[in-house]
Amino acid sequence: MIEFLQGISTGIYIGLAFLAVIGLLSQMSLYAKAGQPAISALVPVWNVVVFIKVVGRPAKHALFLIIPGLIMLGAAIAFWPSLDALFPHHDPDAGWIAGPGSLKDAMVPLAIMGVAALPLLFFMIIMFIEVCDSFGKHSTVDKILCVIFNGIYILIVLGVSPTPYESAWWSRKRGKPYYMPDFNHKGKKYLITPTEPIQDDYKNQKLKVKSISKDWDPLGGKNLKETEESDEVIIAGDMKVSMLAADLKGSTDGDSNEVKKSWQEEMKEKFKKD
Repeated sequence: MIEFLQGISTGIYIGLAFLAVIGLLSQMSLYAKAGQPAISALVPVWNVVVFIKVVGRPAKHALFLIIPGLIMLGAAIAFWPSLDALFPHHDPDAGWIAGPGSLKDAMVPLAIMGVAALPLLFFMIIMFIEVCDSFGKHSTVDKILCVIFNGIYILIVLGVSPTPYESAWWSRKRGKPYYMPDFNHKGKKYLITPTEPIQDDYKNQKLKVKSISKDWDPLGGKNLKETEESDEVIIAGDMKVSMLAADLKGSTDGDSNEVKKSWQEEMKEKFKKD
């Protein structure tokens, strides 16, 4: 196999390197926009856990991606001789000639890898669809484009574009609490608790928003510490939680379920007075 790889043209390697860079940049931009550490895209396993967090799934769901990958890697290592024999090798006199192995000899490892790849592929498609929903791209066209052109789509449409991160969709859809970063106050988070699972239109869903401190456990919430001044408001589901950054102390107006005044408006009033 090594000899075969050495014989591949430089142009193909340049193309593969380009795709790898696109994939890496798309991951980093996606994580950054969701309030996660972009550097995690460079670290195996950690990048999978962060990817899971972006859509609001429990960290243990990362095993749906990690376990099939480990099975495929284990099969490749255990049956390496039979797999390596499938690749052609170069002869100084005859040029490239077929490898000594056959598909029949490598049937077991190929079957194991194929079976493991099916759930991996299925879960990846589901994850890309949930990423689209998490960034407010709910149309079928967007989801199909994301699945087909995942790295390029994520980089251009979700990563570097003005498209905001709206919610951790998997949790929101099921009415489970999730966290949102406050992009206007560094180190501050919001705890979002849907009043119920999404029944019909997600815009009709009401969300309880509570300000919390930066001392929180991103995987389990066991170390969650609320700030002394934290309060809770209820907003309509069609509001951009990522752009809320509201003063949560007395910021609701009766039962209107609307945020009365944002911190940006209060700052404008303050500077006008000064």
